[in-house]
Amino acid sequence: MLRNVLAVVAGIVAGGVVVFGVETMAHSVYPPPEGFDPTTPAGMAAIMGKAPVGALLLVLLAYAAGACVGGFVAAKLASSGSQSKAMIVGIVLLLAGISNLLAIPHPVWMAIGTLIVFLPAAWLGGRLAQM
Repeated sequence: MLRNVLAVVAGIVAGGVVVFGVETMAHSVYPPPEGFDPTTPAGMAAIMGKAPVGALLLVLLAYAAGACVGGFVAAKLASSGSQSKAMIVGIVLLLAGISNLLAIPHPVWMAIGTLIVFLPAAWLGGRLAQM
């Protein structure tokens, strides 16, 4: 049981690190504008309204990559029920994505993409771990 809990925690951490890493790389492709303040909701809302589509697509890619890697790690480390552990990671990351949607206004298409991307990506990571 402890091994499965640690597998899920490791998957969540790995997924979060991947999301952060991909988003950081995306900032080098699409740097934020001068004077951007990411510490305030108003600053984040202002950037979201002006963000290029490519930048937002890279965020969705970060979510998918993070969920896939997180699901893979959890499934690889789990002692039993590896696919369910991958899906738990996907659910936790989805909840983090939803909290982001609630905190910062997003275009509708991106909100829909956020709601759709996590679970299939975590499922894929879990399946890849079983190969």
